Amino acid sequence: MTLPPELACPTCTGALRPDGPGAACPTCDRRYPGDRGYLDFLPDLPEDGAAADGLGPRMMHSPLLARVYERAWRPFFIAAASGGRPDYGAEFELVLSALAPAFGGPVVDLSCGPGFTGRRLAASGQFERVWGLDWSLPMLQRAAEDNRGLMRLVRADVGRLPFRPASLAGAHAGAAFHVWPDPSAAVAEVARALRPGGAFVASTFAHTGGLRRALEVALKTVAQIHVFEVAELRGMLAAHGLHEFACERRGSLILFWARRT
Repeated sequence: MTLPPELACPTCTGALRPDGPGAACPTCDRRYPGDRGYLDFLPDLPEDGAAADGLGPRMMHSPLLARVYERAWRPFFIAAASGGRPDYGAEFELVLSALAPAFGGPVVDLSCGPGFTGRRLAASGQFERVWGLDWSLPMLQRAAEDNRGLMRLVRADVGRLPFRPASLAGAHAGAAFHVWPDPSAAVAEVARALRPGGAFVASTFAHTGGLRRALEVALKTVAQIHVFEVAELRGMLAAHGLHEFACERRGSLILFWARRT
């Protein structure tokens, strides 16, 4: 087995070597199993998501949610956030357009869940490789079942990505930014892994006004997720070298993108 060149040890960023179905880092003497359909860079973390902070992030580790995420959960919260019916076809075309600078190179679908978008990115044929990355074992198990060889799956933390500096052409994070414990630290990692000119596109919740803003604050308090100001997102990306910020929003849902300078 040959490991793709962008892959690296998330502990020391050293080069990896094949180790059976998994990988090993000779620099820090760590081994990462790969016998369950994905390469596990978090073998020491609990499988039930007990290490996650907050109700919203912990829900992402639910086996039940992993089973219904694509057909029920995702359409429901997109409709609730946007105030209209989901139009995934239009959303995916916008994501693909934002990732156009990454065509021909390797990309990662961060917090890929059961693989909803990652499989479609891979099936588009526009990328050298598509990685699906998540922390949740139930989500990755579901993704592995439905993958059909389209993506390369890894279990890893968005705050410590298993990729070499400047090795990725693009990164996508669909409906996940708000459940990351430290979004700014994750953006810093994305910027580190992206090559100059690389593209980052993500969707999340952004504050609006009036009654809807009160509901957003309630959601933030109860589910313990982040809800952002647009200027906050723009500033966070710019602080880590991601510029040419643009966005499109429907209600509380925002899709935004930028490029690594």
